Amino acid sequence: MDKQSAAIITTGNWDNFYQDPTGQRQLLDAMPPLMQRARWFGGKGRTLLSVNCDHCLRLQYQGHTFFLFILEAVYENYEPDYYLLPLAKVESATPESPGWICPWQGSDGFGFIIDATFQPDFQRCIFDLLRDGKKIETNSGHLLFDRGKYLPETENYYFSINPVVEQSNSCVLYNDRFFMKIYRKLFRETNPESEMLKFLTEKGHFTHIPAYAGSLTWERKDTPPVTLALMMQKVDARKDNWASTGDELNDFLHAFLKGSFSIHEFVFENVALLARRTAEMHLALSHSAGVREFAPVHFDNPYRGWLFRHLQQLLDGRMEMVKNNKHRLDEEALRMVEVLTKKRNLILKFFEQVNTRPLQSLRTRIHGDYHLGQVLYTGGDFVIIDFEGEPESSITDRKIKHSPMKDVAGMIRSFHYAVCAKLYFSQEAKHRDAQGLHRASDRWFYLIRDTFLEAYMEAIGKDTPLYHSKSEVNFLFHLHLIEKAIYELGYELNGRPDWVKIPLKGIEQVVNELEKFSE
Repeated sequence: MDKQSAAIITTGNWDNFYQDPTGQRQLLDAMPPLMQRARWFGGKGRTLLSVNCDHCLRLQYQGHTFFLFILEAVYENYEPDYYLLPLAKVESATPESPGWICPWQGSDGFGFIIDATFQPDFQRCIFDLLRDGKKIETNSGHLLFDRGKYLPETENYYFSINPVVEQSNSCVLYNDRFFMKIYRKLFRETNPESEMLKFLTEKGHFTHIPAYAGSLTWERKDTPPVTLALMMQKVDARKDNWASTGDELNDFLHAFLKGSFSIHEFVFENVALLARRTAEMHLALSHSAGVREFAPVHFDNPYRGWLFRHLQQLLDGRMEMVKNNKHRLDEEALRMVEVLTKKRNLILKFFEQVNTRPLQSLRTRIHGDYHLGQVLYTGGDFVIIDFEGEPESSITDRKIKHSPMKDVAGMIRSFHYAVCAKLYFSQEAKHRDAQGLHRASDRWFYLIRDTFLEAYMEAIGKDTPLYHSKSEVNFLFHLHLIEKAIYELGYELNGRPDWVKIPLKGIEQVVNELEKFSE
């Protein structure tokens, strides 16, 4: 935080800060520079016009008063964002203290305001209230502390720390057993990650996730509840699967540079295991256990219409982005862009089958942002994490039920990304023949893709209603595969134009498959 923050000087006292417009205004005036330095603030690329107080919720516990200060960030040409800033007042702090915000001078004396996520009393407060499953009345609605089955009601608080992690949310580790994520950017409804972990833990009995231990939700009358925090099982993992796959690809690249094509057998074994865990997750999500929000549904006309409009808008939007960024692309990328431009009508015609093709497969809640970075490798198995959904989508859209094949396509695209990134952009392969690198990456990718799909379908089983037939599986797979690759175009054009060849290559691969089907 900013070491030069001015002191808040008010005639009010800390216990009544939620009713103190003078003190709140001074805090808000100090927020813009603080937010620009904060890891959790996601609006750094926008013009911030003002910061307002949306709500200031008082939380009192064992003689301590904390505030859940909800900031409204108002931008030029963008809708406002809302951020959670937990506040605590302490007697002693310095500008070097974690979470430092500013000094405080009120009728109750002198002190310092800090970000409460770094304050041990606040950390213990949240833990105790969650373990006890309390519902606390505050000055605007209720704070519901929902204890999950993984958190024993006899669990005592022993210690808590703030782990050093690069995330857009804040984290607290309790008793070296429980990991709490305090959401910074808030949405006007329950976060899908909380819903998904609770369902998979307590209804789906799927064990390859961080088990749901509880959540903190802000509830008000006639307003959707807002998820403020989620606590889950701490997972001991060596690394995420993107890093593990990168390590495996190092061996593949070194062999390739020496003139041989070699993939270790354990690579195929791990890919097949991940496919089985993916299938088990989808089967768990398809057994709704009487929970309406998770009950599988068919491809009805409203969904078909929504999906087609989404795909059409995605394609047109990304092609417009490509058109506006051609000057940033190299010769090979421009060639691929030309292929995409020529095949637009073919892709759109394929998308139109969403409205016309008979589909008897089912739709369910899915992970929604499934890739190698969302899977932790424990050394012998996998744990699937981060069920918040696709970052560009609204919370409402993240809860839409899709074919589970959308997750499968996301993971397959991630494997393609991994091998292309390694072979196209590593220093070791920098001066190698481009066509040779393409051929090697394609061979690796197709072997891994086929291994994953075969193990996934075997684990799903022949009798599941999720997929009606092989032809429907094939259609849904290619539909979501090209959707994902088109989506990736925007990500790369915004941040890494050199990498735009990877999604363009993915689109080209699917287009080649579509042309085979139409022959």
